[in-house]
Amino acid sequence: MSVSKKGMLINMIRMFETHEKRIQKELGGLWKLETLDSEGNISGSYTAVIPSCWESVIGLEDYRGRAKYSVNISTSSKNLRFVFKGISHTGDIYLDGKHIGHHYNAYTPFTVPVSGCTEGEHLLEVIADNRFTPDSSLHVPNDYRTYGGINRPVALEELGNAYIEYLHVKNTRSDDGWKTQFVAKVCRFEDNRSSYTATASLAGKTVDFGNIVFEGSSAIITASTEFDSVNEWLPETPNLYIAHIKLFENGEYIDDLKERIGFRDIKIYGEKILVNGKQVFLKGFNRHEDYGTLGSAVPENVMNYDLDIIASTGSNFVRTCHYPNDERFLDLCDEKGFFVWEEGHARGLNEDRMKNPNFKKQSADCIEEMVLNHFNHPSIIIWGILNECASHTEYGAECYKLQYDQLKELDPSRPRTSATCQHLKDLCYGMEDIISLNIYPRWYTWYGNDYAPLEHYKKIKEYIDTCISSPKPVIISECGAAAIYGYRAFSHVKWSEDRQCDVLKELIEELSSSDEISGIAIWQFADCRIDDDFRDWNSRPKTQNNKGIVDIYRNPKQGYYTVKDCFTKIKEYK
Repeated sequence: MSVSKKGMLINMIRMFETHEKRIQKELGGLWKLETLDSEGNISGSYTAVIPSCWESVIGLEDYRGRAKYSVNISTSSKNLRFVFKGISHTGDIYLDGKHIGHHYNAYTPFTVPVSGCTEGEHLLEVIADNRFTPDSSLHVPNDYRTYGGINRPVALEELGNAYIEYLHVKNTRSDDGWKTQFVAKVCRFEDNRSSYTATASLAGKTVDFGNIVFEGSSAIITASTEFDSVNEWLPETPNLYIAHIKLFENGEYIDDLKERIGFRDIKIYGEKILVNGKQVFLKGFNRHEDYGTLGSAVPENVMNYDLDIIASTGSNFVRTCHYPNDERFLDLCDEKGFFVWEEGHARGLNEDRMKNPNFKKQSADCIEEMVLNHFNHPSIIIWGILNECASHTEYGAECYKLQYDQLKELDPSRPRTSATCQHLKDLCYGMEDIISLNIYPRWYTWYGNDYAPLEHYKKIKEYIDTCISSPKPVIISECGAAAIYGYRAFSHVKWSEDRQCDVLKELIEELSSSDEISGIAIWQFADCRIDDDFRDWNSRPKTQNNKGIVDIYRNPKQGYYTVKDCFTKIKEYK
């Protein structure tokens, strides 16, 4: 928490202070919560601390439906912007009874600007909806839980006539150092005769954007500079810098935005993944945003604890399956030096699901919000899409190409991938920059249970080589086995911690021995809850995906120690 120049307390909804001038107030605390029936009438009244999932409210543990949140706010500015980091999964926003915003997808942030407000008290209402309906193409019954509610932070911003929407810092490594381009979007509430300018500072240098020329209500501005002496970002030295852009109206300082960046680049060279010129081996976990009775509203101390546990195994890598993660978690990955694969929201969608008339737009919106909001995180080295979807069909392949092309247009600096289980049928080999395989030898019989892990991989790789024209890096994006916490057996039967240890040890030792493989992501870090009506619920004891090396409360299974023993023997750089 800090104090603005106007003397107001400012709460932070990131892991660092993002504003010096702009007044931003976190709207946490206790909100009124009312469940709604199919007609929109109030069916129950509760209170909830924001952020949270309504499943953590007594009486709503399994609620799937609509609910209205409400809170009174106070403002002294006519121009406001509401910042929502996550509403699960659909949110409608009302101010004093007037509908001002709509958003779909629990896992991406969005903002709602409002002009012409009066000074004083106002009523803010949010109607959240986590039902599975034909309107929702991405949130469907799945192998992870779709929770309900305002599951990430909310903030209110008081603004002047114009404001900075985003700042992207693009660093390119050169023989002489680093070339840096600043790209920012500036928005204004009304077309006035004011003159607007902006500057940005980074690592001791300041650049001038010059006079801002608007096209309608917004303008994209750019500036460039070079650095010959900065500290680079790598896992062992996660050096971070603050980029600070300031906006001026007729020479008066009116708004600002701070972003935290690292000097780091990613290159693909044949079968190698290079970060700042070093060939890396990625070793780590898939991780869902889910914790015990708190659901997907994971607090910062648990995020930090998760990363400390992951680091203790010798890991350097986290895949944010299967959706964009909370920005605070990504901030911690930046600070602690983790490599991150972040992906758009989709898992296990067949062709019929992908033919939902909302699928292409809802996917494109999610990808755009993910990249625009998370662009500056140095920890993110890979963008992913469409986990285990219909990549073996012509229509599915068309959808994959659309999303790959969108990612390349939004951010050509990071490699793209998708985790496939259609190993000998996939039509998308060649579209990606990194090939990623979900394999479960020794666990699922239809995934090659009769083969040893490396033999299973080689059979898939033989087919892949017939589909691509040049070598590409390969990541084993999922592999593992399930265990019920506390269940031990001399016979090492399935669901015992003993069997999980056997499988994990064989997987890691064999797959890491291949020079063709650039990374292994164990499925998964922690057990997570699944949707009750997920089609495979009968193979998920406790209505959980039990493949974690820790349980849903982070108690370690024996598999934790097995992975730690194996990962600490694998070098981070080849």
